[in-house]
Amino acid sequence: MASGDEIKSGDIVEIELIIESKNDYEYLMFEDMKAAGFEPVDLRSGYTRNGMGAYMELRDQKVTFFVRSLPRGKHSISYKMRAETPGKFSALPSRAEAMYAPELRANSDEIKISITE
Repeated sequence: MASGDEIKSGDIVEIELIIESKNDYEYLMFEDMKAAGFEPVDLRSGYTRNGMGAYMELRDQKVTFFVRSLPRGKHSISYKMRAETPGKFSALPSRAEAMYAPELRANSDEIKISITE
């Protein structure tokens, strides 16, 4: 999905965070701020079924993934959201941070999204 794309109300969207790691890391946190107008499909926190073994925590304003070990390379984690409220919204940047070394952090870009009826 590119910035500025339109989605119909009721559509299910898979949000995928693509992570490129230049080194091996431990104890990382990935926060993805929920765009207004969207609600999560799965309402329970818990371990995800992807290869990273991340724990997903759902909150009112964000989805947070906790990863114990991240080897060097390209990885992804994802979750599903339902487009609910029509309008134009901003998906704020996702953030990554090492839990015990906060100087290690990164973020994504902001995305503009439109939900139509």
